[in-house]
Amino acid sequence: MPRSRQNKDQVPRIQALRRGLLVLVLLLALGGVFLILRYAGTVRARVSPLPSPSQRHIGNPPSQGPDSPSQTPSPATTTSGPTRSLGSAGSMPAGGDAKRACFYGSVSVMQHVGHQVGQTFDCALVFNDATPNWTGWEHPWFIGYYKPDFNWSAWATAVPGRQLVITQRMIPDNPPSDWRQRGANGEYDAHAAELARTLVAAGLGNSVIRLGHEANGTWYIDSVGSSQSDYDAWRAYWARTVRVMRAVPGAHFIFDWCVNAGARPIPFASWYPGDGVVDVIGGDIYDRLAANMQASTPAGRWRVLTTQPGGLSQLIAFARSHHKPLSIPEWGLVSSGDKGGGGDDAYFVNAIAGVVRDNAVAYQSYFDASSGGVMLLSEAQSSLAAYRSHFGGGGDAVRETRSGEGGP
Repeated sequence: MPRSRQNKDQVPRIQALRRGLLVLVLLLALGGVFLILRYAGTVRARVSPLPSPSQRHIGNPPSQGPDSPSQTPSPATTTSGPTRSLGSAGSMPAGGDAKRACFYGSVSVMQHVGHQVGQTFDCALVFNDATPNWTGWEHPWFIGYYKPDFNWSAWATAVPGRQLVITQRMIPDNPPSDWRQRGANGEYDAHAAELARTLVAAGLGNSVIRLGHEANGTWYIDSVGSSQSDYDAWRAYWARTVRVMRAVPGAHFIFDWCVNAGARPIPFASWYPGDGVVDVIGGDIYDRLAANMQASTPAGRWRVLTTQPGGLSQLIAFARSHHKPLSIPEWGLVSSGDKGGGGDDAYFVNAIAGVVRDNAVAYQSYFDASSGGVMLLSEAQSSLAAYRSHFGGGGDAVRETRSGEGGP
């Protein structure tokens, strides 16, 4: 066959081959897009940057009790002063009597509130409590998150001295019924070590770890349980996790044993993990009265909230008896439209500041999210002014620790 005829006969075959390759490339590209979208959807479903109201419990059960933890707070006053960074480069971490002001929200909201109160926050509260499996538990969502407003690892490592308070659940979703004892026996040691390595590798080896927070409540799967044998297994597992994480090279974590003040007043001593593993003793408190609590004034509200069994007053005394600093990792106002909420209650803010000012407090963090009736500081002008006077520039409930640039 002449060469020219052979080439002509091959043209249709070549064209068909090209069309086939083009279709194959398009199919591969569409498949890749599908996988990317599916992965992104899975990540969004898993990480839950701001917990939903169903995930957050901010109420206190009915009860009353002994003494108030602080003196009657003074009225709020608005003060001005230079913007300064709390506990930034070269200053105390959120341990000891650092009186560090932390914040819960998004990066942009934290910066906005900082501008409002004349303060540069360099300590943020985050949650790793929406973990469907051990992989998610070991590799927290906030490390390299695709949205900059919630990429807390990038924020924390951008400026020296920044710190995260990491709320870390003790177990992923759907645990076996005997998970406490399994943990106490060392079955989950490898996962704790991997979590510590992940955090250290991300530059977060100095974080505060709020392990198994609010376990005296019943709303989280890593609750302390309902019997003394449950309590013993829970605290043994908690202590074991701390020892495993501390053993990882580069780990300088601060471990916070945090209760929900007033919820299920289980005696603290019956589930306390021990002085050797606890660095800070924390209590979460919100301005909401339980159904059978009565108070006609802001001062009365504070007294009822804090003097109930297992409340903030008893927790302060317990921390003192163990020579541990206190923390208030979550505190917030609750809308008056929400059952039991105190609304724009500057007295509550003043009282929190009094606790911080008059006690050895490692850190406190306002929970600035519209979740479960909690009010944003920007929605409560009187309380915002009180917050600024105590925790803003020149405030009386923070330590003066000037440093270099602490901006975003």
